Amino acid sequence: MAEPQFKGTNLLACPFTISDPKSSRPELLSRWSDTFIESPPAIIISPNTEQDVVSAVNFARLNNLTIIPIGGRHGSAIPIHSKVLYLDLKNLQSIILNKQKEQVHLGGGVLTGTLLRHLFEQGYFTAVVNSNSVGVVGSLLGGGNTSVNGIVGWIADSVVSLRVVTAAGEILQVGPSSTGEDLALFNALCGAGHGLCVVVAATLRVYPLSSLNLSPTSKDDATPSIWSRTMIFPQTAIDTAVDAFLAFAPPPEPMNIIFGFSRGPPGTPLAGKPIIVLTGTYYGPTSEAEASPAGASLLHPSLVEKALKADTVQIPFPNINNGVEPLNAHGGLKSMSAARISRLSPQAIKTAFAKYLAVTEKYPDAARTAFMFQSFNSSKLAQFGTTPEGRGKFVEARDRGFCTVGVLWCSEPATRDALVTFFEEATAILQKDDEEDGLAPRVFPGTMKFLPGRRDLLPEEKLAELDRLHRKWNGDELFWSPYKV
Repeated sequence: MAEPQFKGTNLLACPFTISDPKSSRPELLSRWSDTFIESPPAIIISPNTEQDVVSAVNFARLNNLTIIPIGGRHGSAIPIHSKVLYLDLKNLQSIILNKQKEQVHLGGGVLTGTLLRHLFEQGYFTAVVNSNSVGVVGSLLGGGNTSVNGIVGWIADSVVSLRVVTAAGEILQVGPSSTGEDLALFNALCGAGHGLCVVVAATLRVYPLSSLNLSPTSKDDATPSIWSRTMIFPQTAIDTAVDAFLAFAPPPEPMNIIFGFSRGPPGTPLAGKPIIVLTGTYYGPTSEAEASPAGASLLHPSLVEKALKADTVQIPFPNINNGVEPLNAHGGLKSMSAARISRLSPQAIKTAFAKYLAVTEKYPDAARTAFMFQSFNSSKLAQFGTTPEGRGKFVEARDRGFCTVGVLWCSEPATRDALVTFFEEATAILQKDDEEDGLAPRVFPGTMKFLPGRRDLLPEEKLAELDRLHRKWNGDELFWSPYKV
C-alpha cells in the first residue's frame, strides 16, 4: 500500500513520520494507555521551535487533519485515528530559571520529573503532579493537583504566563495582565485548557526550597528530604484504616494523607491479595511532622499493631515521585477516574472498598487497578480563589479537601467495561454526602475517565464561557477537544 500523500509537506522543517497504514501501532505512538487507539495517526510531527508548530497548524489545515498536541503521552481519553496529526512536543525541552523573579520558563514538552530535578539542583521547587512521566503543560491545563496543594495550591495557580500557537497560526503570550479575549483564553487554559490551542511554553512561579525547612535525608546525607510514614493493612482492618484516614481532616498545610486500596504487586509476599495503604507525607521538618496530631497518630502503637507493615522514611526531595514509577508503564487498557469531594463518610469508603474487592476478584486482569483518596488542607487553594487572578481561572471546588483518584488498569475490553461501571458507581457513592449538602459533583478536567459528563466539570456559566472560547479560538475544530458538547 502506498504512503498517503499530503499537501504542503515542504512546510515542515522539523522531524516528522508518516504512519504506515498497515501498522497497528507504531513504536513512536507508545503511550501510557492503549485505549482509544483506533489506528495509527496520519502523521507524527516533532517540532523543534514554535515556528515549526505554526507550520504544523498550517499543514493540518491544508490536509483536513485534527491536531492533538502531546506532552507526556498520558492522555488516556484522547482518540487516535487516521485523520489525526499527532503533534509530539518532546523536542521543546528548554528550562530557564530566573532566580531574581522566582520564575521558571519551560518548553511544552518538559516532563514533571525533569523539571522537579532541575529546580531542586538550583534550590527551588514548584507545584508538580506526582508522576515523573507526565507532561507539565498537560498537567496545568487540567488544573494540576499536587502534593503541595496546602502550601502553594494547584499548578494552575502558579502559572505566570503561557506562550501559545492558535488555530489561526498566531503566536500569543497570555497571562493575568492580558486583557479582553487574551485574558479569557488564559483563564480557561488554567484549568480546562485542552483543545483550545497549542501551549508551546509556560512560565511558572517557583519557591525557595529553603522555605520548607526540610530535614536532611540522614546523618550522612544532607539532601533535603520529605518525611513519609506508610502503613499496610489487611482487608480485615478496613474499619481501623478508614478511621485513621478521616481522623485528621484537614491535615496541617504541609501534610498529605493518602489512603488507598489495591492488590499486592507481583513478586511480593502479598502479591494479588487485597491490601489497604495509608501514607502521610510532610513537606516540612521531621520533628514538626511527628509532633503534629496527624503524624503522632500514624506512629501510635495502637494503630501499628493492626498493620502488616509500618515504615517511616526520609525521601530525598528529588525522589519524591519515584514510588509511583511502576504506574508509568506504557501499554494496556488504562484510564483514570477522579473527583473533588468535600465530605467523606466512613461507610461510603467501606462500600466502595467492597465493590472494589468484588470486581477485582471477578476479573483477574484487573489486579493492578487501584483506588486512592487524598486528604489535604484546602485553605491556600480557597484563599487564592478569592483573589482577582484566582477567581478568573477555571479551577473549581477549591474548598474541597478530598480527592479520589482511581487508576483503571487491565488487558481485556470486558474487564475495562466492568471497571468503568465500578468507578462510576463507587464515585457516586462517595459523592453522596456532598449531594446531601447541596454540592454539585466535580471531577478533574485533567484526569478524565473516558470523558465524564460535562455537568461534572464546571458550573453552567463557565461551561457556556468555555463553549464560547472554543468557538472563538477553535471554531473549525482544528484541535481535538475533550469538552465538546
